Amino acid sequence: MDNSTDFETRFLVLLFGTLEYDGRAQRMVEILRSMGDVTIVDVATQGMEGSKGAENTRRIHIRLPKLPGKITGHLYFWQAALRVALHAEPSMIVAENFFASFPGWLIAQLCGARLVYDAYELIIPEPGLAMTKRDEFWYRLEQWTVHRTHLVIAANAERARLMAEHYQFKQVPVVMRNIPPCRDLGSDDGRILELFPALARRTHDEVLVQYQGDIALNRGIGRFVEAMEYLPSQFRLVVVGGGPDLNRLNELAKALEQKGRFTSLGRVPHRMLPAITRLADVGIITYPFQGLNNIFCSPNKVFEYAQAGLPMVSTNQPPLRKYVESYGIGELVGEHDSPEQMARMIQQVAENRSKYAKALPRFLGDQSWENEAERVHAAIVRVLTESRRTA
Repeated sequence: MDNSTDFETRFLVLLFGTLEYDGRAQRMVEILRSMGDVTIVDVATQGMEGSKGAENTRRIHIRLPKLPGKITGHLYFWQAALRVALHAEPSMIVAENFFASFPGWLIAQLCGARLVYDAYELIIPEPGLAMTKRDEFWYRLEQWTVHRTHLVIAANAERARLMAEHYQFKQVPVVMRNIPPCRDLGSDDGRILELFPALARRTHDEVLVQYQGDIALNRGIGRFVEAMEYLPSQFRLVVVGGGPDLNRLNELAKALEQKGRFTSLGRVPHRMLPAITRLADVGIITYPFQGLNNIFCSPNKVFEYAQAGLPMVSTNQPPLRKYVESYGIGELVGEHDSPEQMARMIQQVAENRSKYAKALPRFLGDQSWENEAERVHAAIVRVLTESRRTA
């Protein structure tokens, strides 16, 4: 990717979340840093003060007050982001996810800046399926914003097509898939085991089956807990991540935990995840079979597991089936497969790990973060060029 531009661009990135836990936002920031000065406004998390940022990067970490109601936290963030913007005078706003779409537009209007909307999720209505009040609220704000945005980015081609059809775009959104850059992990294993001693193997033949991501039972992670009951005793499920159902999942797996067959690490900084993943044997990917956002999912996990050398067992939504089945990097489980059937798939992948692992280099060779970055870089340059012509 050519890092040079003819612009003195000041970017303002809005993230209603914490940068350390958001790999997609981190990758977007890296693209922007190659093009100008970047200011990031994100949310402070308990126990996580946040980094100060790298060269030509400024970090504004907003600590939300304890206010009644969820929307009040968003309003506080919007006000804080506006104050930062009026001081920073950005030439381009990058709104990460639908939480930032409307405030991103509002701030862009007030600052005379261009707006890029990075649509992490697919929140458009689905025929025959009622939206929750929460989803409808954020959908209406996205609906207002997208036609007033200079560039929309989607997380895969399927989502880009659906957004283009629903919103009747003249152009399909630019695609930036959730492919992390490959990392040389060096000798991180020892350090990770010091930080997370529960990852140490308890026997020479122990098999670590890892799930990483949002802990929400509607994703189907509970089915994999049940499947553990049908696996040999040397299999242990390791769960990495936080979410609304973490406590419920831990309670569901209490019997397994007492037998030494379940470990929950909780939420960990994204930078530690590759080294943690490399210690496992099999990766788990699971999404619900309802809702467009889930059916056309775009997970980091398939690439993170592959880069760590892990074959995987995955639910069979179309984008996942395209990767797992086409490349032979794991096995698929269906919506109605029983825990016993799922256990057989996990055991099959674990016992034939070397066979599946041989397919990973070809898969990774065809899925390049550099190509994703180059595509987004070029699209942003086009927006900046048009901005300069019309100024």
